[in-house]
Amino acid sequence: MFKNLSIKGKLILIILTVTTFALILGFIAVFITFRSGLYEDLSHSMLNTAKIVADYSITPVRFDDKERAIDILEKLNNEPQIECVHIEKNNGEILAFYNNECEIPNIAIPNGGEALFYNGYLHIIQPIVYKNNTLGRIYLKASTEEINNKSSRIIVNLLAIALLIVILAYLFASRLQKLISSPIMKLTQATKQITNESNYSLRVTKKNNDEIGTLYDGFNVMLKQIEYQQAEEKKSKKALQLSEEKYRNIYQNSIIGIFQCNIENAELIEANDKTWEMLNIRPTKDSLVNKVISVKDALRIRRSVKDNGFIENYEITLDSNGVRTWVSISGKYLSVGDEEIFEGVIKDITEEKESFLELKRVNYELDNFVYHTSHDLRSPLLSILGLISISKNEKSLDAVLYYFELIEKSVKRLDALVINLLTLSRNSRVDEKQQLIDIQETINETIEILNLNKPEKLEIYTDIKQHSKFYSDQTRLNIILNNLISNAYKYQNPSEDKPFVRIEVEITEKEFNLSIQDNGLGISQESQAKVFEMFYRATDQAHGSGLGLYIVKNVIEKLDGSIRFTSAIRKGTTFHVKLPNHVEEAILAEEESK
Repeated sequence: MFKNLSIKGKLILIILTVTTFALILGFIAVFITFRSGLYEDLSHSMLNTAKIVADYSITPVRFDDKERAIDILEKLNNEPQIECVHIEKNNGEILAFYNNECEIPNIAIPNGGEALFYNGYLHIIQPIVYKNNTLGRIYLKASTEEINNKSSRIIVNLLAIALLIVILAYLFASRLQKLISSPIMKLTQATKQITNESNYSLRVTKKNNDEIGTLYDGFNVMLKQIEYQQAEEKKSKKALQLSEEKYRNIYQNSIIGIFQCNIENAELIEANDKTWEMLNIRPTKDSLVNKVISVKDALRIRRSVKDNGFIENYEITLDSNGVRTWVSISGKYLSVGDEEIFEGVIKDITEEKESFLELKRVNYELDNFVYHTSHDLRSPLLSILGLISISKNEKSLDAVLYYFELIEKSVKRLDALVINLLTLSRNSRVDEKQQLIDIQETINETIEILNLNKPEKLEIYTDIKQHSKFYSDQTRLNIILNNLISNAYKYQNPSEDKPFVRIEVEITEKEFNLSIQDNGLGISQESQAKVFEMFYRATDQAHGSGLGLYIVKNVIEKLDGSIRFTSAIRKGTTFHVKLPNHVEEAILAEEESK
């Protein structure tokens, strides 16, 4: 109860308690002194009265004068506290008594002028002595009731005085306690305000140089230190926040992937957005083994990290959702508690790898190109030189004309090779040019040109289904049609009674589908994987340069299309070409130009 009182209540209670305790001790001392005085006064008074009665009783006792003794005792009427008195002779005879005959209690009462308080009464035995002879004695019994009454009155007075003093003490304490409690209450209010508002710039004003003043000074110093620490903490937090935000921006916006993973199970603990983008999967805590990384690569990386403590520029391929990506991984081994962690970076090197592989392919094709081109260029030239040399010695005009025909064939062969080389060069250098194409007219023109060398009995069938306008590159489409239809003409099966070439086209808003089917010689199974390679001839009967299908494939890839074929020996070949239709882009371009 006392612990939960306010400082004001505690001060008042302490003052009142001390005051009450002092009053109790003082009043007890006063009461005891007062009561002792009353007893002493009564004892002294009664002893004097007993001596006087004893002195006046000498004569009545000597002469056995009862009347005189009664007269002496009746003079005690002025002493109301006297209960009874009697005069007793030595023989035990009661000569006279006052009020009533007294019965001496069975106690040891001093005989010689001393008083004894017993059982609420004062008992005195006073000897009657005449010339050193004891004639008898006086027994006096006095009541202490008056003392009790006075004691009760003094107690009431003392209680009244105590109550008044306590009230006055409370009033004084209520005012005086403010000297101590008021500064402390102000300090408490300031503390509450600081706590509620978190405003450590507040200060309390000192008014005295006592201990409370020292407390105020210490409180203000503490607030100043807290305010300084708070300001420093805010600076530190802001710097930390800026640093964290800067790191987070660098971490998330990095052009390389940054990650942490468990070495044992290949689970990603943390990774930035670029990592997930490279992995081509949604963020997950599951193992990446057999999802994007093979078991073989995972084991190799773990072994290398554990053996060396790090890996650097470790190249692997990731396969996720059908997308294959080349990446380079670098990082180091970390042991965090019971976990073995690999912390590293991952970089997409697909473009570099593809460029490297493309460069290797181009170098290979360049070597192959130089070899075959020099051979194919030199072969007709040597034939021409040989025929010229022979014709110089020939005298027959018919023979010379025959040699000229052979020379012409060699020149045409050389010209065809040069045209193919120019076509290949143009395809790699010239950008795609989209325009509206009349597919019926384009196919008819191609057939008309190729019909100059069309084999006999060869039937041409066309089936065009056009559901939309067709926008693409006219020149490249001509190259595709010319080469594929030309090959269908060239490689007819001589034993076939009804040779044919069937050309089918279907055009939608999204794509252009071309199918060219023949029942010619066909392509052997072992040659089908190589027909699109540079200078490859699928049959000994081929008279071309071996660049036709290679050029077709490059042109189709330039147009973001695809080509495939099916073939069987002596049954024929069917090529399927698919190209995107840019009609929507063309319409948007026309609307923007208006």
